[in-house]
Amino acid sequence: MAQASLFRWQSASLSDVGRVRSVNEDACLEQPERGLWAVADGMGGHTLGDVASRMVVDALARVSGDGELATRAAEVRACLADVNRRLMTEAAMREVQTIGSTVAVLLAGDARCICLWAGDSRIYLHRDGALQQLTRDHSHVEELVSRGLLSADEARRHPARNLITRAVGVADQFDMDQIELQVMHGDIFLLCSDGLSNEAGDEEIAALLTGNDVSAATQQLVQRALAHGGRDNISVVTVRAISPEHDDSTALNPALA
Repeated sequence: MAQASLFRWQSASLSDVGRVRSVNEDACLEQPERGLWAVADGMGGHTLGDVASRMVVDALARVSGDGELATRAAEVRACLADVNRRLMTEAAMREVQTIGSTVAVLLAGDARCICLWAGDSRIYLHRDGALQQLTRDHSHVEELVSRGLLSADEARRHPARNLITRAVGVADQFDMDQIELQVMHGDIFLLCSDGLSNEAGDEEIAALLTGNDVSAATQQLVQRALAHGGRDNISVVTVRAISPEHDDSTALNPALA
């Protein structure tokens, strides 16, 4: 059996092609009933990137979701390692260098959650009015930022900002970073492709997450990225945790209590 969550989860997702690209190579997964959300940003050019991101989210949608949180995280890793092999084979068959995708995954169970990621799609936590980036980009510019050679603002505009150092489908050996954290009532998790993070700063993102429901926040985040140019595909998944003692729906529906 899947590990039950102590929280009720509200979520919304939206993916937009942007104002420049002709094909949307992003894909989203939103399954609040299973405590599973993901964003994937494909690369490889036109339909090849679309193939990669869709393979990632379709495979994640089929994971069983059974067991403890750590067991589910291990299943996600195994699932995406298999996709990695399939994408490497597909690239060889098509005689192209890369068919790959970034991925950011949020798993929730009990009163904890796990974030897993490869590439520069991100997961943020908005708690008590403050925004924190939980993931660390696997990218060339992030390495420069960590060495103090670039500021975060400079990194968003750096010409090599799209140079990814880890993703699904780019190397025989696939690995993901992972963190686990305690969930608190009112926590908002934001999963997004770099089409948002390259266009909107942390202050803008935090302001749009404050006081909005997840659907409104998701819509407004995408609109903000479009207003700033929409130079890439934009994908946003917004997730809010609601604890039973703060959940008005349980008072209205005893079956949910």
